[in-house]
Amino acid sequence: MKTFLTLIIVALITLGTKAQEKEKNVYLLFEFMHVDGTNTVDYWPVEDFWSGIHKQRVADKSIIGWDMWTLTPSGTQQGSQYLTVTLFSNLQNMMTEITGLDVMAYAKKAYPKMNEKELTVMFEKTGKSRTIANQVLLKQVDNTKGEFTMKVGTMCTMDIMKQLDDNYEKAESEIFKPWHQEMVSKGKKGSWELLRAILPAGGEAYGTHITVSMYTDAAQLSSFMEGSGGGPMDLTTSLAVKEGLKTREWKELKVATLQMMVR
Repeated sequence: MKTFLTLIIVALITLGTKAQEKEKNVYLLFEFMHVDGTNTVDYWPVEDFWSGIHKQRVADKSIIGWDMWTLTPSGTQQGSQYLTVTLFSNLQNMMTEITGLDVMAYAKKAYPKMNEKELTVMFEKTGKSRTIANQVLLKQVDNTKGEFTMKVGTMCTMDIMKQLDDNYEKAESEIFKPWHQEMVSKGKKGSWELLRAILPAGGEAYGTHITVSMYTDAAQLSSFMEGSGGGPMDLTTSLAVKEGLKTREWKELKVATLQMMVR
């Protein structure tokens, strides 16, 4: 069972909230941010400024919400140090916002006491403080049931998966999801969800899916990772798991901690 648990842990990832559960379809924009050591001090005020803009976007119902996460490990040579996630209720809203967002108009509504010159300075700081290393458009295709609610300090594991055959999503939903649901019901994790990448797409895309598991804090995450995960599997389940693991290639595991959120 420990081998099974290890394989499962090496195949998870992050983002299940009450807001998401209430939506039939949730679309997500993941933006992985690279921030070098000299810009860390500037980056946080920039995202705090943007959180005000995102609050206005939520008020205008163009987005459901926005989050900012720190990633672990976070060395400057290890890729991205931060992740922002923007939630949409439909694909049209996501595509419209990505291709035609009037950020200055939103900024003026969010910060009516700031003049255009002051806002422009903040936008210039944004460009200098970080680089968007990767941008991924996703759709939630499955998730566990429960009353878990994210808050600052929530931790999650994110596993980037590459689908190897058409049975991958079925395997996640029918073989692995029941196990995650059991862990949620027992209070060993907050939630689990499966996300499908819309863009980038094609054979050269790094991954096709992300699985996300949420934890209330570091204590729950570490307890889960050190636990046994339950009793031994019967032969039928063991064979199903073995076949399910063949449907995808595990590309990478990331751990994230929620630092800011707007709903």
